[in-house]
Amino acid sequence: MEYDKYLSEVDAAATATGGKVVSLAGGYFGVQLPADGANVLLALDLDSDQGWVVWAEDSLGDRCCDYAEEVIGNCTLGELRLRAFETLAHHVHA
Repeated sequence: MEYDKYLSEVDAAATATGGKVVSLAGGYFGVQLPADGANVLLALDLDSDQGWVVWAEDSLGDRCCDYAEEVIGNCTLGELRLRAFETLAHHVHA
């Protein structure tokens, strides 16, 4: 995926989910969604074909556990928010 298209898709995802675009470092960006004193982070995999990935962070930005990243895959932006929360609800702490 071209970087300009990547940035455009992240912006569109923020709009569609009601989240905000945040820097993930190294030129990567994601979408942050507030959730009961924590944050849900969505990132579009720029380097492979995984699609969207999701993880939860506490209010200080620490991930909920070492194995917190879950693959959502490719989905429409209209269903991205729901898929993110559903995926995290089924997350098993390793």
